[in-house]
Amino acid sequence: MHHRLMFIVALALALGLSAGNALAQGGPARVIVDPVAMVDVKETQPLVARLVSLAQSDVATRIPGIVSSVAVQPGDRVAKGDTLAALDEELLAIELEGATATVEQVKAGLAAAQAQLELARNSFNRTSQLRGSAAFSQGRAEDLQSEFSRAEAELARARAAMAVGEAALRSAQYRVENSTIRAPFDGVVLSRSADPGDYLALGETVLQLLDDRSIEIEADVPTDIVGALDRGDRVTAILDDGTALQAVVRAVIPNERPSTRTRPVRVEVGDVEASKPLAPGQSVTVMAPVREERQALSVATDAIVQQRGSWVVFAVADGAVVQKPVTLGAAVANRFEVTGDLTPGELVVVRGNARLRPGQPVAFEDPRETIAAGSSEPAE
Repeated sequence: MHHRLMFIVALALALGLSAGNALAQGGPARVIVDPVAMVDVKETQPLVARLVSLAQSDVATRIPGIVSSVAVQPGDRVAKGDTLAALDEELLAIELEGATATVEQVKAGLAAAQAQLELARNSFNRTSQLRGSAAFSQGRAEDLQSEFSRAEAELARARAAMAVGEAALRSAQYRVENSTIRAPFDGVVLSRSADPGDYLALGETVLQLLDDRSIEIEADVPTDIVGALDRGDRVTAILDDGTALQAVVRAVIPNERPSTRTRPVRVEVGDVEASKPLAPGQSVTVMAPVREERQALSVATDAIVQQRGSWVVFAVADGAVVQKPVTLGAAVANRFEVTGDLTPGELVVVRGNARLRPGQPVAFEDPRETIAAGSSEPAE
C-alpha cells in the first residue's frame, strides 16, 4: 500500500513537471473563439397582471314589474338573445290592447276629418267659380270659407291625436317586448338577484352576466417605464401554467394611480390554448420592456471571466490574447451586452479561457473564415 502511494505521488509530480515545461516553452494554447457582435437589446421587467373580461354586465330591467319566471341559474352558459327572466304580462297585454283600440279609433276620426275637409274644399271651389255671375253669393262664399278652415283645423287635430295614439301604442309594445329579459351577449351567469314574485323597479338588476371568452390582460405598469410601451407593441405574457402568449398592447390608459405610481395598460391576446380554462381575475405575468429597443455590443456568455471581483474577456490580437475589462449589461439569449474596449467582429475566447494570461499565444480556427467559406460554396 505504501509503495502504491509513493508511485501515485511520483506520477503526479512527473505530470506536473511535464505541464510546467510545456507552459515554459510558450506553446500556443488551443482555444475556441467567437466574434463580438451587435445585438438588439430589449430589456424587460416581469409584472404581475390579471385577465379581465371585455364584457361584464349587471343585466337590468327596462320596465318595472313583477317577476314571473327566471330561466337560468349561476354557472349557466347563455347565448345572446336567450331568455333570462320574464315579468308578468297580464297588465301589459291589457295596456297594449287599449293602445291598439285607441289608434284604431283615432284612425277613424282622421279619415272622417280628411273626408270633411275634401267636402268643404269642393264646395268652396264650386262657389268660387261662380264669382262674377248672378248666381254668386258673397255670404255663401264666406260661410264655405269658414267651413273649409274648420275642416283643416279638425284634420290637424286628428293627425296630432294619431301621433299621440301611435306613440302610446309603441310604448305599450316596448313594455310587452321588454317584459322578457334577454342576454345582451354570450356569457356565463355569475349570480342572480331576482326570484319569481319579486317586484323590480326600472333599471333594477336581475342577474350578473360575464363574457369569459372575450378577455384581455390589464397590467399596472410603473410610471417610470410606461413610456417604453405604445399601442401595437408586442409583449410576452406567461400564464400560471407556463403557457407563453404573444400579446399586443391595445391601449396605455392615461390615468395614474397615485398609491402605486402605475398606469393601467390593456393588452390583447388571441385564441389561447392553456392547460385549464381561463377566467377573469386570473394572474398572468407580462414581460414589460424597461426602455425602447436599442443595439449594443455583445459577447457570448462563455467569453466572460471573473477576476478579482470584476469581469474581463480575452480578445485575440496578433496570435495572442489581450485581457480587456468589461461591464455587463442585459442578457440577450446566450449573450451578454457589454461595454468596454471592444469592436464588432473582434474575436474573444469562449473555450479555454479559464487559465489564460495576458499576452499568451493561442491557436484557433477563425469562425469568420469558416462562415465566409461556407457562403461562397456554389449551391447544389
